[in-house]
Amino acid sequence: QPAYSLDALADKLLGSWKPCYRAAVPQSGAAGGVRRIVRDGRPPAVQVRTDTRRGHSVTLVHGLEAYGVDMEALASCLQKALATSVAVEEATPTSQPGIMVQGFWDKAVAEWLCKVGVPTESVQNQAKKGQTQKKTKQGS
Repeated sequence: QPAYSLDALADKLLGSWKPCYRAAVPQSGAAGGVRRIVRDGRPPAVQVRTDTRRGHSVTLVHGLEAYGVDMEALASCLQKALATSVAVEEATPTSQPGIMVQGFWDKAVAEWLCKVGVPTESVQNQAKKGQTQKKTKQGS
């Protein structure tokens, strides 16, 4: 009988399983709470990028629908925490739904995404050169 080390046994066992990820989705309403779901496959990426729209600096967040995040609730939390204007962009035939935050808040938004259950390794911060968060304001 071959003797397996604990690491080799764990690698063999985990290698035979299908990849999946867990998402914790906050629930709105009177009861509130968090619903945890498990989905097959690798966790999808959430893009946090900075851009300029109509001459104003904005931070755009796309890819949240895979995690079931309530975008209206997250937008409300970001608006209060960062003391800035936040809008939810609806899906169109040419673009996916997302959140637009006024100003360059890429680091703070990435931290908030981790708080609502998006895995840290799935958040892709794609801030353009020279367009990064300069303020260090942190909401509670």
